[in-house]
Order: sequence, then structure tokens, then C-alpha cells
Amino acid sequence: MAARTLFRRLVVAQTLGAFALLLVFTIAFYVERNRAVVKLTAERWAPALRTAAGLDPAAAPAQEVIPVRLSEGRPLNAIPSFAWTPRIATLRSTLREAGVPAGEVVFTPGMSSRMTWIEVSVDGGVRWLGIDDHDNVVEPYLLLRLGVALVLGLAVVFASSWVLARHLTRPLEALRQRIESHAGKEAQDNPQGEPALPSKPTLEIAAIDSAWLALIERLEQQESERALLLAGVSHDLRSPLARIRMAAELLPETDAIAARRASIVRNVDVADRLIASFLDYVRSTKLPLDSTVDIVSVARQLPQARDQPEDVLAIAAPARLDVTHTHELLLERLLANLVDNAMRHGRPPVLIRLATEGHDTILEVEDHGPGIAPAAQAHLTQAFARGEASRGTPGTGLGLAIVQQIVHRMGGTLSFHRVAGASCVRVRLPKR
Repeated sequence: MAARTLFRRLVVAQTLGAFALLLVFTIAFYVERNRAVVKLTAERWAPALRTAAGLDPAAAPAQEVIPVRLSEGRPLNAIPSFAWTPRIATLRSTLREAGVPAGEVVFTPGMSSRMTWIEVSVDGGVRWLGIDDHDNVVEPYLLLRLGVALVLGLAVVFASSWVLARHLTRPLEALRQRIESHAGKEAQDNPQGEPALPSKPTLEIAAIDSAWLALIERLEQQESERALLLAGVSHDLRSPLARIRMAAELLPETDAIAARRASIVRNVDVADRLIASFLDYVRSTKLPLDSTVDIVSVARQLPQARDQPEDVLAIAAPARLDVTHTHELLLERLLANLVDNAMRHGRPPVLIRLATEGHDTILEVEDHGPGIAPAAQAHLTQAFARGEASRGTPGTGLGLAIVQQIVHRMGGTLSFHRVAGASCVRVRLPKR
């Protein structure tokens, strides 16, 4: 289905409206012109037709001598006319008013002009009277000429509508590109910068752009303050956690204290992982996208870091696959969070699949767990969101949120699928 853009709607609406007006005026003009021309022609033909039919033998000779042919039967090769057309209807009615009982009207082709034949009832019989149609009373190509005129008119209307609609929608399109560019942080990560508005935007477009920029500035300031607060708190918490761990490890080596020391160290590790997730979430929005990284090399480090055999965590990938405009730490966090999510909430074996589709890089992490319900997918990619099935599983609720943040910054898409009974998370990263 074609996209329902404002530009398309403007073009269609203007074209249909102008075409309807053009059609109405063309038909009205054509009808009135034909009636006026044919009425004058019929009044000029009437005396000669009455004389040729013997309807007015005592009449004085007409000032204009119009040759009339006589045929007792319908002429050969006669081409019928449409009685409902303005020319034929006006011709018949005008002749009848002038005393010529005209019936059917046909024409036959001639050398230099057409011969118009008129059926006239005389003394209970029928005669066919023919006149050289120099005035083109009967038009055999009426529909063709009207169709050509309408097609040409429609082409002109469509071209003018296209130009006008493009002129009206270009500022809106530029504004849409600016919003998309800023929303995806492309103005920051793309050296070309964000698209500019036309040199002379309308007052409405300029007002929308100004209000949007003010809103973006406030949102960016709030996001920066939130990230700074989260990073600062997370960093400051690590020092007391390190002291707690050290104090726990310095406790006496007795059986009564060993269990409590292990509990303290375990809870310190959980808090440390939570703080690390906070820092990863902040870094996912701050690290520059200015490197080209071999994502296969990054993926092959995961099984080694987790000490997992191939029957638990496997990789299917080419020898090398470069991703441009990225950061190695972001790709490592992207893969690690997807694998951790599959290991924690799914069932092994887990497969990391890397490939290309056209110019895009495709990253898939597949496991044999139940997957994520379609209704919960949007919710679980938000920060600190957790599904009902994972309430009793340790975690921060930031894994998929960090993945979504990284994928969004790199201009990609994140989707969830079921493939042959397996759960699959798919990331598409376009070449930039």
C-alpha cells in the first residue's frame, strides 16, 4: 500500500478538484458552443432542405444556394450519429422548428468534407437529403477529441499540483528529518550534521521548529543531569562496597563466621553487578560512535570469558565482519547482555549467529526458552522493567534496555521471533 503522505494527499486532492472543474467547464463550453454553431447552420440549411424535399415549392429562391443531394434509401456506408449529442439534437430541433421534419442523421465520408444526410418524412414516405458538411455538424471524433483535451488538461493540472504540493510539503519534510536526526542522536554521531530548514520557512514551520528545539534542549539537559547523577552515585557506591568486601575477607577463619562472610561477599557482588549495569546504561548514551570494529572478534571472546563449552554457547559467523561508526565496548555490551538474557531466562544451547543482509549486519541470539510474549516486548526494553517470569531471578532490569539504547543509537532495529521452536532476538545494524 502506498504511503499516505501529506504530499501525496495534496497532489491527489488538488488534481481531482481541478480536474473536476476543468471537466465541468469543458463540457459546458463545448455544449453551448456546439448548440450556437449548429443552430445557425440549421437555419441556413432549412430553406434548401424544404425546397429539395418539396415541402415549400412556392417559396422564393434562397439568397444562398446550397446544393442538396437526394437519395430514396439510406446512403451506403452511412455512419450513424448519436441523437443525444448536443449538435445532433440541436440540428434536428432547429430544422423541425423551420418546417423540416428531420429524423435520423447520418454521414458518409467524402473527398474534401463529410456528407451529412438527414432523414425527412414527406407524403408518408422517407427521403434522405444530403449536404456537404463543411461546418462539421456531425463530429465522428467527438469522444476522441474530448478525451485528448481532458488528458492534456489533467497532465497540466497534475504537474502544477505536484509543484505546488512539493513547495508546501518541503519545509515539513525538512522538519521531519531534523526531528528524526535529533531523536536518533545522528546529529551528534554523524559528521554531516542535522538537516537544515529551507532558507525562508513559513511562520508556522519556524514556530514549530523553535518550540521543538526548546523542548529538545530541556529534555537533553534533564537526560544529562540524570546520567550524571546515576554515574556519580554508582561510582561513589563502589568505594564503600570495596571496603565492605575487604572487611569481610579480613574476618577470622572460623566455621561460625565463614557462612556469614560468604553471604556478605555474595551480596556485595550482586550490588557491584547492579552498579556496573547502571554505568553500562549511562555509557550506552555517551560513548562516541567513531570506530570500525570486527564484531566476530568481539563475539568470540564471550564463550572464553564465561568459560562455556560449545554445546552450551556456540557462534556461527564468518571469519570477519566489520561494523562501522560504532564503539567496541558498546558492541561487547550489546552481545553480552543478549547472551546473559538468554542464559538466565532461556534454556541452552545458546547460539550467536552473525551474518549480512545486503549492506546490513544481522546479529541473532537464539535459545530454547519460552521467549518474550509479543505484548510484553515493548515494556521489557524499558529501563528497570522485568517480566513476571523473571521476578525470582536475580537481575537489574537493565539488560534489554541497554541493548535497545545501543541499537537505537546505531540506527538499527531490535525484534523478537520464534524460529523452529526456538526463541530468537534479532538485531539489524545498517551500514552508515
